[in-house]
Amino acid sequence: MKKWLFLILAGVLSFSASNDDINKKLDLLLQKIDQLEKKVDAKDKQIEELKKELKKEQIAIKKQQEYTKKEFAIKSCNKIKVVSLKYKYHNEIIPYYDLEIKLKNTYPENIKYIRGSLFAEDSDKVKILQDYIDREVDFKKGDIITINKKHTINNDLEKYLKDENPKNLYIYFKPTMIEFSNGYRLECN
Repeated sequence: MKKWLFLILAGVLSFSASNDDINKKLDLLLQKIDQLEKKVDAKDKQIEELKKELKKEQIAIKKQQEYTKKEFAIKSCNKIKVVSLKYKYHNEIIPYYDLEIKLKNTYPENIKYIRGSLFAEDSDKVKILQDYIDREVDFKKGDIITINKKHTINNDLEKYLKDENPKNLYIYFKPTMIEFSNGYRLECN
């Protein structure tokens, strides 16, 4: 019986010894798992910060592209379009035309002042009208404004305008200076 007790005691001692080893190993594994989880959490935080930085950079790049596009559009001098030109001839001592000019602002900004020349060419590309426009305007982007003015006939060629069909005319506006509502001035040749 002593042998059996000795064997049981030896088994219990060896099991408890191996149980302590197992517990130590499990504790080490749990510590390593915790360390790995902390490292993963730290990497996740770094990834989130990098994502935020990337998003900020993308927004900055997009804003810069929009600004560049806007600046390019503003620096183009042919963004005021003539929608229509109506005219009525008056054969007085000094003959003149009553002009009704409709212009469209295709700039991405509002315009507060325009200066430039209005041209009308016939089908042979002969300029039969040239009129100077210099005025303050409230010209929002995409809007059409109407300018009414008198044009004194300066040469015999301008008299031919009264006989031309408006549909056969090529009408355009060439600005020399445009001032935008944001204060930017565009000088054109």
